[in-house]
Amino acid sequence: MIHKFTLLENLLLRFNIIPHPVVDALNHVIAGRGLQVSVNIGIFDALEKNPKNVMEIAKSTNSNPEGISALLPCLKALGYVGEINSGKFILTKKGKRFLSKDSEFSLNNTILFSDYVFGSLNDLEENVKRGGPKNVNLDVFTQRQWGIFNNTMIEVAKTNAKEIANLIPLSKGYKRLLDIGGSHGLHAIEICKKVPGLSAEVLDLKPVEQFAKKTIKNYKMIDRVKFRVGDLLKDDFGKNYDVILAFNMIHGFSPEMNYKLTEKVYRALNSDGIYVILDQIKDAGGNSELSKLVSSTMGLMLFNVAGGRTYSFEEVSAWISKGGFKNIELKKLRSPGNALIIGYK
Repeated sequence: MIHKFTLLENLLLRFNIIPHPVVDALNHVIAGRGLQVSVNIGIFDALEKNPKNVMEIAKSTNSNPEGISALLPCLKALGYVGEINSGKFILTKKGKRFLSKDSEFSLNNTILFSDYVFGSLNDLEENVKRGGPKNVNLDVFTQRQWGIFNNTMIEVAKTNAKEIANLIPLSKGYKRLLDIGGSHGLHAIEICKKVPGLSAEVLDLKPVEQFAKKTIKNYKMIDRVKFRVGDLLKDDFGKNYDVILAFNMIHGFSPEMNYKLTEKVYRALNSDGIYVILDQIKDAGGNSELSKLVSSTMGLMLFNVAGGRTYSFEEVSAWISKGGFKNIELKKLRSPGNALIIGYK
């Protein structure tokens, strides 16, 4: 992401002298696609251990040197690759942090998932005219796409799981947590670490099970975090939970569906239980244009692939209040456009 501009560029951007639509519709799109292709063919893997020149990168990625020469300047402009005096290329600090497979903060699967999103945008015009997609993404996922999607969710969760666990008001007396649509279970794991007596259950679809169990095992939490195969809209949740999480779920449902989900959550919670929602919230960032960009583009993407949308705090509060929850609060996350919404029973 380019975020450094010269003084002159800032002035020209401010007074609309630079043609913004060209940059938005052409340059950013091409740069994003170049990043996707670079991950796909393994450019960042090739540079992970040692600097390489164009010929060496081409050989490592089974690509043509002319093609690599065309891609590298885009990666340099985005700040992921640097060039040293010998004509060799290296990963920058940003490249190592976000695109190295060895990095704790690697987002390689997220880039691969964005490749799928990019392809789906070919249908955007038709879906806008029709009012939504013919099939939601979960209906058309291949096994490979399921793998990429779940690994993407894990990568994203690693960026905020500890922050989120610290923001949720947790009582030492809490015993049971339910994570509906919890996928990998990483958020439930981090929350359980904060409350020694707390155990968790992750409820999600069958294709997710293998990824969740692997994550739970890797974090040595198999005694406290379990996975239950189920459909959060159809299946009964059970009762006597102290905390229920719905992370990155409401954006896939209509307001009516979210209200019905709220009713189920309310019935499943103990009298002093809390309902915690994590999502891209329209007004989470106040005047931040980056937050607005994140929430609006995510809303458009969700509409295109699943008929979903993003909501404002006011909209979410309305159906949570109607469902019986009180003292509803919003807690912003460091990630632009994302926030927690917490309702108290």
